Amino acid sequence: MLGPLVRVDGRWLVGDHRDRTHLEFTPEGIVPHADGQPGEVVGWGRFMDLGLAVTPHRWTGSRRTALVSLGQMAPLGLTGPHLRATVRHPYEYWTGRFSHHRGQRYDPRELIAAGVLLAVTVDAGEAALLGDLGWLDDAVPRIVTLRREGEVRAAVTKLVAGTRAARAARGSG
Repeated sequence: MLGPLVRVDGRWLVGDHRDRTHLEFTPEGIVPHADGQPGEVVGWGRFMDLGLAVTPHRWTGSRRTALVSLGQMAPLGLTGPHLRATVRHPYEYWTGRFSHHRGQRYDPRELIAAGVLLAVTVDAGEAALLGDLGWLDDAVPRIVTLRREGEVRAAVTKLVAGTRAARAARGSG
């Protein structure tokens, strides 16, 4: 587990799948799930950037908190926890909403690490790695214990570079 990014039944998900609103990372792209039903896949090739917006506590990032705060916006405003991205073909802003895991506080370091994992991988042009179960199975344990954003960034950059090198070696062999 890396903040809201969790491995459940052989799948990597963002958010609490028991609450029915979550995102699933598949080889094809991100599949939003709402009301227990999968939505339309957003293909990895469309992502130009990818960011994570979530708070450590469920209540501080909820829509209800934003409405009750009497003019003082909650940390995530009215949107609640979500992934945000700029996608292409067509160019647009995309938001993938998910539910915070009930009864769970996300470690702020894990939130930073999850955000860096998503951003660095997509910025490197390797978004499809996020849909590779084996790659995430390897990447998440390597970064979950890192304490500083710079360490996480360096580790993810190294993981992406290693994958590219292995791919190139297979292609030339």
